[in-house]
Amino acid sequence: MSVFTSRVVRNLFGTEPMRTIFSDDTRIANYLKIEVSLAKVEAALGVIPSDAFRDIEQKSRSFAIDWDRYRADVEAVGYPVMPFVTQLAAHCGASGEYLHWGSTTRDITDTSFMLQVRDALAVIAEDLDAVRRALRDLSARHRSTLMIARTHGKHALPSTFGFRCAVWYSEVERQCARLAALRADMPVGQFGGAIGTFAAVGPRGIEVQQRLMDELGLASAEIAWFASRDRVAQVVFQIASIAQSMASVANTLVMMGRDELGEASEGGGEQRGTSSAMPHKHNTVVPELVIVHGKMAAQQVPVVMESMVQDFERDWQGHFETIAVPQTFQHAHAAVTQLGAVLAGLVVHPQRLRANLDMTDGLVMAESVMMALAPKIGRHQAHHVVSRLCNVALREHRSLGDVLREDDETSKWLSGRELANALDPAHYIGLAEQVVDNVLRAHAD
Repeated sequence: MSVFTSRVVRNLFGTEPMRTIFSDDTRIANYLKIEVSLAKVEAALGVIPSDAFRDIEQKSRSFAIDWDRYRADVEAVGYPVMPFVTQLAAHCGASGEYLHWGSTTRDITDTSFMLQVRDALAVIAEDLDAVRRALRDLSARHRSTLMIARTHGKHALPSTFGFRCAVWYSEVERQCARLAALRADMPVGQFGGAIGTFAAVGPRGIEVQQRLMDELGLASAEIAWFASRDRVAQVVFQIASIAQSMASVANTLVMMGRDELGEASEGGGEQRGTSSAMPHKHNTVVPELVIVHGKMAAQQVPVVMESMVQDFERDWQGHFETIAVPQTFQHAHAAVTQLGAVLAGLVVHPQRLRANLDMTDGLVMAESVMMALAPKIGRHQAHHVVSRLCNVALREHRSLGDVLREDDETSKWLSGRELANALDPAHYIGLAEQVVDNVLRAHAD
């Protein structure tokens, strides 16, 4: 069973828009569009007879692929273009002799692929924007919601949940910008014949290429890129990178949803994540899937990197891309749409955020106290004093505040009000709120 085609789980591991874009039906539609467009521009430039194009255009409207024959022929040939051209040429009769004029299999394959990439990038861009807006809203809404920040999984310093969301939001804004740049650098089609020199087309080959790409809404390549697969690698890396950005957010949300933390929950109704054995459980199923999608998309990057190493003018490694590119887009779009759904329904629990902040009985305020003492006794000595008192608090299972208030040296240098301020998490979030505001201003919605 393939998770991408399963009638039961396919929407957990992919999306309908990507299945449509990379489907056999879309492939055939693209092949047909390219071949008819090629005949059109070649007729206009006098490369093939005008009557042949008019006949091809008319008869192509009633063309329907014989799927059983097509599948058998593709398995025999090893590539899907020639069996398609054979069927279309037979359908067009005598004019079919002028189909595919001066072209080669890889011309049609790569150009069709770029049409798919163009459409797939547009779909991801739209749904990534929904994630961007959701994170922007969370950043603004929780600008001042106190929480404990963690480094290496351990309690670090007070912060706000809005600050954490703004970090995610800033990253997604960068991903949106990179995606927009990738789309603006219009996908480049391929045409040039067997090795890209236009030998079979004649002196107007470059004009044919330019007009064909204009017809298809693609850019023209300055030279054949059969053996230069950097464009494909760039697309796969960028899309996999987006999937990993989604996975990074999801990973933290999974940990925030653990019972020990309880800082956020997924939402989605009473059935979301229920256990078949334990009635009390609600697993973080969708964020977990997002993490899987990020990892699986990233696994495709080495594949396309390997396929960049080609023999001479062209070799067989396009097969890698045929597998890796659709999978990358499937996983990335699933990651984007699923994380978008999680963020739209995310339930944040401020009371648990605050309770976890206070869990260590003030120990997370040690740096705050040290920085209050440092101007008076020097930073090194302040670090030594506070570290010693933290160890006392840990050993005696007492709050850091109580230990500090009983310490003669601390009381000598810090008044009761100064110590209270130093122990108040709200007074030690630095410029977190201002930084959130700066991020929001930097990216006007």
